[in-house]
Formats: sequence, structure tokens, C-alpha cells
Amino acid sequence: MTLALLLAAVVATQPATAVAEAGPRRFALAVGNNQGSREDVVLRFAERDARNLMDVLYQVGDVRREDAVLVLGHDADTVRQAVSRFERHLLAQARQGDQLFVYVSSHADAGELHLSGTNLPLQELVRFIERAPVSVALLVVDSCQSGEAVRLKGLKPIPGVLVSVERPQLAGRVIITASAADEAAQESDALGGSVFTHHLVAALRGAADVSGDGRVTLAEAYTYSYARTVESSLLSRAGTQHPSFHFDLQGKGDLVLSSPARASSLLTLAIDEPGDWTVFTLAGEPFLGNLRKGAGTATLALPAGGYIVTTRGEHTALTARVQVPDAGRAQLTRAQLRPQRLDSTGLKGSPAPAWRLHVGPSVGRPLVPSFGAMVGGTAMLQYTWTAAWMNVLSAGVDVRHGRHPSGNLRQNDHTLRLGVGHDARVWRSLRLHGGVEVGATLSRQWQPSNGEKTLALHPSLGAAAGAWLPVRGPFAVSLLVNAGHTWVRAETGTASTVSLGASLGVGFTH
Repeated sequence: MTLALLLAAVVATQPATAVAEAGPRRFALAVGNNQGSREDVVLRFAERDARNLMDVLYQVGDVRREDAVLVLGHDADTVRQAVSRFERHLLAQARQGDQLFVYVSSHADAGELHLSGTNLPLQELVRFIERAPVSVALLVVDSCQSGEAVRLKGLKPIPGVLVSVERPQLAGRVIITASAADEAAQESDALGGSVFTHHLVAALRGAADVSGDGRVTLAEAYTYSYARTVESSLLSRAGTQHPSFHFDLQGKGDLVLSSPARASSLLTLAIDEPGDWTVFTLAGEPFLGNLRKGAGTATLALPAGGYIVTTRGEHTALTARVQVPDAGRAQLTRAQLRPQRLDSTGLKGSPAPAWRLHVGPSVGRPLVPSFGAMVGGTAMLQYTWTAAWMNVLSAGVDVRHGRHPSGNLRQNDHTLRLGVGHDARVWRSLRLHGGVEVGATLSRQWQPSNGEKTLALHPSLGAAAGAWLPVRGPFAVSLLVNAGHTWVRAETGTASTVSLGASLGVGFTH
């Protein structure tokens, strides 16, 4: 079960007649861990979600790096130590009126975070934010059954998307959960992160600024994130995901979460029509994988660099390449958009990594039936692309050794196999492929007793299949199997024999 726990600090506006003063100081703690318990499927985006959220807080949330801590890939005891050190920092530095961000992204179950084989009760983090010496804190839990995961005494629920907080000198606590008590929180390959956190990050970067004042309030961020999360999960196998909102706030004023208009680098979508947009890096990575723009222009806070921005109609996509400056604003107009034919791709998941390498021990059926099993190693390189059917090419080498039960005859087989087939994601991040192969085996036999040697080349034709299960970063557990016919040169001519092979090893994806 996916978990992302976000405690986002907030900014209250000052009365118009007040003398200009420095705004509240903001503190942030973010924790991410893709590894849960032994039974948990490895997450792909938990650590990325934590890093992305912290980047937003640095860029548009007025969080200084000396007031922020990022903990990635560590167990419960290490997180406790980080929280303890951070609490001492708060006691020394925080004052009334300041705010606090805490974000945790990991597996969770029954009110406990699963961190690298250890458990951390969420109530430990709840107690931490309760006693933190700050005025306002916003806690967001993005996890399965997160509606039951975290509760603060006195919090009032707000159903649906109706959020109205207009109170200065705000004090209190807010909890937003990404799913109800009996729902699953979901990751998305297409979005490059968990569904709710992705939409929350897009909201803070400016997608939720419906008022056009350059700020994103709590009401705007939650309303946008709620609607987009429900829409994104509506047809998913795990079911629709419904975020919820609880609060205990006192005072007056808008609760401002981010100020994207004050970012050093901006992109303005100067197009009046509403629609859905994607923002990708030039390398093809989803940055804001899917965001919704209302009527009128929209301004997004983006790091400086090149992006591919796309919106789509019924049959075509409109796309443009833009360069966001280090300091300043890039503007995208309709005249810059170019039509692009929509790809005929599957609806399930994202395309596989372009390159995959498998290395591992292997075993094979001997070409000479009287031999024992052939054992050795296999290396396989695959290239994949986006296509409706044939979308993977492979080239593999098997090196295996066997010996005759008599002990006086040994054989080395060196096999080259070339294949083509289909690759698809079938469940979570598990990918399967299958196809046909052609190849040849160079066999070398020798008798240790007299040194007599023979060489023979045997062509083959068959089928192959494989499975790839990512475990951490670019690494995966990979299983390859192949079966076919090999034409073996014998003393009386050529015979066809069944060839079988299998290899379980480590995969590397790029």
C-alpha cells in the first residue's frame, strides 16, 4: 500500500493596514522510502514524491534549506532520530506564527509506516506535530486507508471539496488524507508519482491558482487536488480514491500554501481555452504529467530548463518546446503550438525502459541426451519502444558447460540468440515479454584422457519469454526462459532436438 504523509506549513496574510513585516518562518521535514515490509511490493515513486514536494517548498513555499530535512530510504529508527534532531531545531528556532511542513512517502498499514522492514506508528508523527512550537501545520496523508491512519483530537471533517478557511493570526492543525478509510491510494507510471501527491504538487506550482493572484491557498490546493485525484482514479482497478479534509483552526485570513508568482522562473500558458496539459522534460520524463487549466491564462513555477508542453484535442495533440529562463518568464501562445498525431499506444501503464540488461546464472538441456544438465551464465540485452504489438528486440549469449557421466567427455556450448516480440506491463510494475528467436550454438567437445577435440555449429529456432520486476532504482529481478528446436550434426547426418534454457538473475533498466 502506497503511503505519502505530507505535513505542509501554511502562510497567513497580514492585515492591509499593518506595517510590512517579515513573513512567518517555515520549517519542513520530508521522508521517503520505496522499501516497505518483506510482503510489500517495492514502490517506484515514494522517494521521488518526497524529493519533488521538498523542491516545491524550496522554490515557491518560502522554506529555507537550513530549516528543512530530507530523509530518503531509511528505517524507522533513523527517521525517529531525524525527527528528534528536527524537534530540537524547532525548539531553538521556531516562534509563534511560524509554520511546519512534514512529508512522509512510504508503504503503510493499520496506522503504521513500513520503512525498510521496520514499522513506525503514525501517531509518533502526530504527537510531533501536536507539540511542535509553531502556530499552524497542515498534515496530508497519501496512503491506503489513510482516512483511519491519522487523527487529531478536535478535528472537524469537511466532506467533499468544500473548503473555506478565512481566518488572520491562524493557529491550529489541518489534516488532509489522500484516501478514505477503506480505499487504496495509488501510484501512476504515467504521472511519475502517487496520484494525489502529483496533483498536489501541480496545484502548488500554480495549477490551482483560480483567482489569478499568484498565490495558492489551502482551499484552492485541496479543491484542485480532490477533483483531479477522483478523476484520475475513477477507472482504475483499485477503485476511486477520495481525499478528505479535517481541521482545527482559529483566527482569520486565507491560508496560503505557495506563492508561484514569486518564483524566479515561470511559464505562462497564454491560451484562453480550458483544457488538460502535460509538461515533460526534454528527456521525456513527466514533470507535471497531467494538469488542468481553467479558462484564461495560467502561470506555473518551473525550474529553469527546456520542456515539452502538450495539450490534446479529440484526434490530435498540440505541442511546443519551450525554454524557461533562469530568471524571468517564458510565454506559450497558441501560435507556438504545432499539431502532432496521437500515438496508438496501450492504455495500461507507461512504456518499458528503452534498454534492459539481464545477467545471471543459467541452466539448459544438453544437446547430447547422454550428457547431464548444462550450467553456466546468460547475458541478454533488450531494446523496447512504443508500439501496439511488436515492441522489443533482444540479443542474448549463453555460455554453459557440461560433462558426460563417464567423466571422459566434456562439452562447452556458446549460444547466440536474436529475438523479436511483445513487451507489456501486466501488474503494478511487473513486465512480461514473449517472442520468437533464431540462433546458433557453437559446441566444443573434448576428452581429457587423450585430448581429442571437436567443434560443431548448430542452428536453432524457437520461442522465448521473460519477466522483469523492478526492486530499487534501475535494478530488477529478471527471469528468462527459452525453448525451441536445434539441428545437431551427428555421425549419421543431422538430427533435431528440443533445446530448453532458463536464467534467473539481475536486471538493469535505462
